Amino acid sequence: MRKNLISIIILAICIVNLVLNALMVFVFVPAIKKTDNLVTEIAAILNLELEKDETVQAGPSIEDVQTYNLSEATTINLKNDGTGNNAYAIIGISISMDGSSKDYESLSTKLVDTESWVFDVTRSVVQEYTYTEINDAEIQKIVKQEITEGLQEKYQTECIYDVTFSQFTTQQFKAQ
Repeated sequence: MRKNLISIIILAICIVNLVLNALMVFVFVPAIKKTDNLVTEIAAILNLELEKDETVQAGPSIEDVQTYNLSEATTINLKNDGTGNNAYAIIGISISMDGSSKDYESLSTKLVDTESWVFDVTRSVVQEYTYTEINDAEIQKIVKQEITEGLQEKYQTECIYDVTFSQFTTQQFKAQ
């Protein structure tokens, strides 16, 4: 009789354990799903990318990077924003090139003689922006990309892969 009673107690404890495990699953799974959704939404808001972006083009290796700094900065009138105030930008340009490129030698000597082309491309891009726009960091990235593309087109080369601002100053004057 005792063996039968112990078997019944063990069976009851197993059934209680099974019920408690099922209860834990139904309590914790929705909470875990909500937490997962919250983390996913926060990552989307912060624009975090979990996978490698294959569209980003890698530049040359650090040993092959060559830079050309323009001899002086240029002053550019900025687009009128409708307030009647005049705005200017003083921009110095540094051009990053791939030293292992086949046309690097000819381009590096050509840049010395044709700095005015670089100023022209820079001016045509920068003067399309207002004082407020040009001071935005995201717009500055776009401007650099547009200048890079303009120089690649002007010099007909892929050797130029990046442009940086060695000097960047903006100023706005109130109209009198």
